[in-house]
Amino acid sequence: MSEAPESDTITKNAKSNLAFTLVDLPEERRRHMAQFYAFCRIVDDIVDEPVMNNGERHAALDRWEQVITAAVPPTPGIEQEVQQLVKEMDLDTAPMLQLIGGCRSDIEQKQPQTREELLGYAYKVASCVGITSAAVMGASAAAHDYAVALGYALQLVNILRDVPEDSRKYGRIYLPAADMELFGVSIEDIREQRYSYRMRQLLAYEAALAEKFFGEAEEKYQELSVEDRNALIPAQAMSLIYHTILEKMQADEYRVFERRYGVGNFRKLWFLLRARIGTVEIPLPSLADWNFKKILGDKKETGADQ
Repeated sequence: MSEAPESDTITKNAKSNLAFTLVDLPEERRRHMAQFYAFCRIVDDIVDEPVMNNGERHAALDRWEQVITAAVPPTPGIEQEVQQLVKEMDLDTAPMLQLIGGCRSDIEQKQPQTREELLGYAYKVASCVGITSAAVMGASAAAHDYAVALGYALQLVNILRDVPEDSRKYGRIYLPAADMELFGVSIEDIREQRYSYRMRQLLAYEAALAEKFFGEAEEKYQELSVEDRNALIPAQAMSLIYHTILEKMQADEYRVFERRYGVGNFRKLWFLLRARIGTVEIPLPSLADWNFKKILGDKKETGADQ
């Protein structure tokens, strides 16, 4: 019995929302997405690898830049899989390189000063993942704007949900300094996990930005062809999952210091089904095509009105 590809093992062990939604894809697309997801997972994990110092983390990311640009021969396993994926699908490596750059900035993270800086970071670590994912799933270039908007939305939800963990475990704060100043929230408030009216207002302010991008992504999605929407069912399921997490936080007044918000597997399956149903087009005749006199006549002839 042949050993499972390393990408499959990484994807299964991750138990992430994205990995969960990949079950909807055809076998070849699912294999390719597992390879790309494994690349994203590894690059992200390098930044937080406890046995590495910062120099080693940078060197590991340098190595992945060389792998995806085919500047070095890959080692057997995941490097070989990812390099083959790029070659086989003729992927644009620019978004993948930008993802690495975004992860690299987390090694010695600096709090974004403005929303523009936050969105610049979110573009690299989330929108770029979406751009490449859309291509791997088989969507056309028309899905670019959808992928960018959805990436922003998903990353903002992650940031809101993970405020305490990012601060406590990694010493990182992603909420823009200007926004914190606007609502009178200090870094110490976050580090000391002080839940207050000001904190709620700050988090609600960032949630409104996430809502804006969810709305924009949905508009872009509905503008796509049926073929593109079918290809992007896993991405649309992700949108439903993360928007539900956002709604939970909103309903609970953003008690992120007390609990971690998520969605159970049963609901994830339901959202995957909802995403698929949303792509189905039922052909109906236009109003002009209906012959009401004939329909009524047929009913009388068959006794349907008795």
